[in-house]
Amino acid sequence: MNKKKILFTLYIILFGVILRLFLNKEVGIPNFEAVTALSLVSGSFFGGFLAVMIPLFVIFLSDIFFGNTSVYIFTWSAFVAIGFLGSLLKRGSKRYTLKITSLGLFSVLLFYLWTNLGWWLTSNMYQMTLGGLIECYIAALPFLKNQLYSVLIFTPCFSYLFSFVFDNFLTSKKIENRKFLGLKKEGGIFNKG
Repeated sequence: MNKKKILFTLYIILFGVILRLFLNKEVGIPNFEAVTALSLVSGSFFGGFLAVMIPLFVIFLSDIFFGNTSVYIFTWSAFVAIGFLGSLLKRGSKRYTLKITSLGLFSVLLFYLWTNLGWWLTSNMYQMTLGGLIECYIAALPFLKNQLYSVLIFTPCFSYLFSFVFDNFLTSKKIENRKFLGLKKEGGIFNKG
């Protein structure tokens, strides 16, 4: 990986932490968050090791400020799974924004089911019965709604932002675009050739 991609990765992690803190402290809508979308789009653009590490670092570093309950294993593993899901959809595919946003909706449902199972298992708020689990899921529906709204807003935004950065700063596509336009490099400047 080149230095520009490493730097962009660090910016993404820092941006994710700051955005999570801002949305939690200033906006204050429970589960209105950008980490799901950021994990998904990062996974799609970077794939591999970074698909898992970016969401893990964002959650770990921001949880230093929030603290986390006994459900953190479920929360962290859900975001890691979302990053992995993102890596299954490669950027640049036909109707990419629609596909990644749809995958975002699926990711929110996965997050909801997995983390609320964790809450039911660890919080002692609900009876350890099927009825208690159902009660836990019903009580979490407002959080699900907020997270669905956030993924519908942030996923398309991040997919366009990442596309812009990758196409203009991190890949050779900018050079390919210049060649397509008939420009060639002479002394560090692109001229019509």
